[in-house]
Amino acid sequence: MKRQLAVRLHNTLSKNLPVNGQISLDAELKKDRDYVSPADKVSNIRRIRYGKKKDETPEEISLRLFATELHEWNHHYWERQNTSYTAIKQQLLQEIEENNIEDEEEIEKIMEEFYKTYLLSNRENFNKYTNDWRKANTMLIYMSLRAKKSRITKNIKDKISVLR
Repeated sequence: MKRQLAVRLHNTLSKNLPVNGQISLDAELKKDRDYVSPADKVSNIRRIRYGKKKDETPEEISLRLFATELHEWNHHYWERQNTSYTAIKQQLLQEIEENNIEDEEEIEKIMEEFYKTYLLSNRENFNKYTNDWRKANTMLIYMSLRAKKSRITKNIKDKISVLR
């Protein structure tokens, strides 16, 4: 049976609707399905609760745990990054307001310089994140292939044992 993905959208009338990017852990949710929440308000990452199959192979368990850990790492990175960015930007906007700068072109130049400086000052951090993310995704693909192979092998063995 294929794994089903139940997406809870903002307009869902369900009482299990995720709030603030958090996924409900109510007993009504089926444990063998993946659930995806709306985007988190800070990280902008959709949280995922990966379902457990009753007869998971060790490779499938490893894949599910690794994917969960990777997703949480990604969420926390962007949560920290976006919080930091927002604080710095708010400070700059407050300074613009305190200095009574009202000329739109001047504000655009200040913001342009801010974005440029912010990106350059965080370049090393962004590059490290990108490299780590690529490595982790490569590992995720490899683990997915191993899990798929183990599932196919298990299904073949189960069918053979039924025939005997």
